[in-house]
Formats: sequence, C-alpha cells, structure tokens
Amino acid sequence: MKLSTTSAVVVLLGFSGWAAVPAAPAPAASAYFQASCPTPAAPPAKMGWKHGIAEYNDFNAAAKAGANPSQQAQLAATFVQKYPDSDYKNQALQMEMAAQAKIPSQQAAAVKTAEKLIQSPGVTAAQLMPAYTIVAFLDPTLVQANDPNLASKMATLTQAATCGRQLLASVPAAQRPTYDGILTKALGFAQYNSKDYSEAVATLTRAAKLDPRDPLPFYWMGIALVTQPSPDYSAGIFNLAKASVLAPTTEAFSSYLNTVYTKYHGSTEGLSQVTAAAQANDTPPAGFTVLSKVDLENAAAMAKYKAEVEAAKNALPDPNSFAGIVARLKRADLAAGEWKQVKGQGYELKGVATSVATKAVEVAIPTTTGAAGTVPNLRVLLAAPLSPTKRPKVGQTITVKGVVIAFRPNPPNANEPFLITMNEGSVEGYLPAAPKAQ
Repeated sequence: MKLSTTSAVVVLLGFSGWAAVPAAPAPAASAYFQASCPTPAAPPAKMGWKHGIAEYNDFNAAAKAGANPSQQAQLAATFVQKYPDSDYKNQALQMEMAAQAKIPSQQAAAVKTAEKLIQSPGVTAAQLMPAYTIVAFLDPTLVQANDPNLASKMATLTQAATCGRQLLASVPAAQRPTYDGILTKALGFAQYNSKDYSEAVATLTRAAKLDPRDPLPFYWMGIALVTQPSPDYSAGIFNLAKASVLAPTTEAFSSYLNTVYTKYHGSTEGLSQVTAAAQANDTPPAGFTVLSKVDLENAAAMAKYKAEVEAAKNALPDPNSFAGIVARLKRADLAAGEWKQVKGQGYELKGVATSVATKAVEVAIPTTTGAAGTVPNLRVLLAAPLSPTKRPKVGQTITVKGVVIAFRPNPPNANEPFLITMNEGSVEGYLPAAPKAQ
C-alpha cells in the first residue's frame, strides 16, 4: 500500500485561517539541516511486511483513519514506534505529518515529524518534498519575533525552503507553482527575519507573483521595506495595504498598516486612496508616492511662502502715493477707474531729473523703496520756459508741480515704458526766463 505523494499539497490547500493563528508554541531549533541538502534515495525496488499480518493491519488501520486526523496521527505514530525497521516507516511518518498538519494544536508536532522524515534513511524525493513544504508552510506561523532561538530557526527554515526548491523538478508540473509559492514565501520570511532585507524583498516579490491572492508575501515585504536601513515607505505602505485588502478580516494587517502610515504621514488622511490603489493593482502604480509628515510640512511651508510672495507681488502701494497711482494705471483691470481719479489733479512730486529742456523736464520718481532709477516715468510740461542760465542739471533731485493730463501706454501694456504727463508745471527753486524787452 502506498500513500499519495501529493498528500501534503492536499493538506496545505485544505487549511483555512492559518495566517491569523499563531496557535502552538514554536518548535525547538532542529539540528538536521547540514550545509548541503540530503540526497534523496531511489524508490525501493521491493517492499515487504517484515512483521507479517500484524504490521500490515496496523498500517492499514492508520491509512483508513483519514477522516479523523487526530486518530490517524496517533495510529501512524504508534506504527513508527512499534515497527522502526518497517519498509513502510517513511510512509507512516508522512501520514502522521499530514494528519498533524490538519490540527492547529499539532502543527508544531507536524514540523517535528517532518524533520524526522527528512532525517530518516531511505527517504525519497517524493517524501522529502512534502516534508520540506510542511516546514516551510507552518514554521512562519509558529515562530515568534522575540524567540531567543530565532536566528537558528530562520537558518532551518532557509534550508528547508532551499532544499525544497531544489526538488521542484521532481514534482508533477501542475503542482510545481503551489510548492514553489510556499517554499519561496518561506525563504523570504526567513530572509526578512534575518535582516537580509534586499534579498527578502526580491524573494517575496517573486512569491507575490506566484500567488498574487496570498496576503503574506505582501505583508512581509511591506515590513521589510519599512524596516530596512534606508526605508522605502511608499512601496512598503503599498504592500501593507495590499495585504490588508486581500485579508480584510485580519486585524493585524490593517492595524500595522494604520500604525506605519500614521507615523510616517502624520495622519490617516489619504489612506483610503492608498488602499484603493492596492485594491486595483498588485504593484505600486506609476507615480505612486506617500508623502511623509516632513514632506507635507515642507510643502505647506513652500506653499505659504509662494502665496506670500505672490501676495506681495500683487499688493498695491498707497493709492495716494505716486507709486500707488503708477501701479494702478499699469493694471488693465484698474487703469480706467484710477484714471478717473487722477486726471486733472494737481501733484507735487520729488525725483531725479533725467532730461531738462526749456519748456519740459522729465523725472524719475521712485515707485519702490530706495533711490529712484534713471528711466523717467513723469514728463512735466512747464507753464513758462526755464531761465537759460539757471536750470536743474540731469541727475539732480528736484521737486516739480503740475496737473495730470495723460499717461502712456493707454491702455496698459507691460512691454512699453510707462510715462505720466503733467502740464501747467513748474520746478521748485527755478524761475522762468525773463520776458524779452519790447
């Protein structure tokens, strides 16, 4: 009688809720793994019942107890103890391991039985593969992060995953993706617990591609990404969100996601958009970014600064000042109203003479804090010509009076020089030319 070599896969696929149940205590670190993987034995050419009908009946009773995993595990264990030299010992160990794996309280025992099977003489590839897979499948749910023997157990898990993957070619092609997914995921788990974060991310990325509906590769990858020395919070948070949407009832996933996101981002604002992206994608979409609290503070400070600069740029000086008049006349939306206020009004203004003629002067009046420039913004048509012997010099600060009659460009045009014209003007301190004798 033979057991199916695919029984471990059937058992593993039959589990439910395993990710959320860390049930039994972790098994002690095993010593069976060596530097290299054990070489599988060839299937025996002939098998017999060394102890006669009693051995056959005991084995047959264990095999038929499949509907009662607890009974089957006990009967198989008893068979191994009673017939340690049986040709069917390894099949009985495999049967015991598979039955124990179905019972949450015996999952740690299933790992120990798998280790016994791996160490057993004459174990074949068809028996090794399910044993490695049981260890790879169950150990991540049994090992605790604060376990003092964590390093040793991660080395054991790494060896199981590595040796199992070397045997993938011995598995029927249709079953390889299932085995590969379990073994690859376990390897990534061991790597991240060993703080080999870059390798863990690469391995778990592959595991997620093998089974994109399994939340654990995304969850462990997310932890690795936010824990590594140079954290990648955007990718890490996305993967934590992916795990959360794949397993919405697993509180540990959503709780850790909220903790990491809030600590990094500063609040839960925007988290719903992250989970929506994770719902629609298996990997972060192009341009996906989660801004940190510091990023948001810097962005807010920059926005405030730009707003202040823009406000200062658009702020208008006192409407009763020359600078205020100029600023309003230069704006297309204000020029018409301002011109109604200014036209025909008399002003006394102080600035630097840029051009002096007998009947007109041009002046650069300050429109900002500081000295006036050299470009005239006021032309004064004098009521009487200046004396040829006493008139201001170019570059000299003068005070002029006059009545506003025009400005240009009108309408406003930023590409043309601005100039206000006044008539009936005079220059303080300079008399007009004396009238000619009759």
